[in-house]
Amino acid sequence: MAANKKLRVILIDDDDGCILMMRTLLETLDCEVIGAAENGQTGVELFKKEKPDLVLLDLRMPVMSGKEALQIMTDHDSDAKIILLTTVGDQHEIMKYLDTGADYYIRKDNPSDKIKAHLESQLADIRDN
Repeated sequence: MAANKKLRVILIDDDDGCILMMRTLLETLDCEVIGAAENGQTGVELFKKEKPDLVLLDLRMPVMSGKEALQIMTDHDSDAKIILLTTVGDQHEIMKYLDTGADYYIRKDNPSDKIKAHLESQLADIRDN
C-alpha cells in the first residue's frame, strides 16, 4: 500500500462517545473514516459494501455481537484487517477472538494517548504490507 494513501476505516461500536473519540484519533493518523455502525449486523453490511482497509470492532453490542460479526467478516474476507476495541480483560477470551481472525485488540478503557500509540503501531504495519 502506498505510504501516502489514507487508510479507509470503518468503526463498529454501539457507544457514540467511543465512535467520536476513535474518529478523531484516526483522522490525526491520516485515516479516512468511511463509515460507522452501531451494531454488528449493520457493521457487517457496511464491511461488505465498502471493503475497508481496517475495521475497528467492539465485541459487546446489540443485534449482533462483535464475535458474530468478526466470524462473518473473516469468513467473507480472510485477509480483512480487524482490530477489536473492548473492555474485556480476560486474556483467554481475547485469545479466542484473535484465533477467530482478529489481528489485534485495544482496551478502550486505556487513556487516549495509549490507544493512539497502539493504533499508530498497527497502522504502520498495515501501510507496510
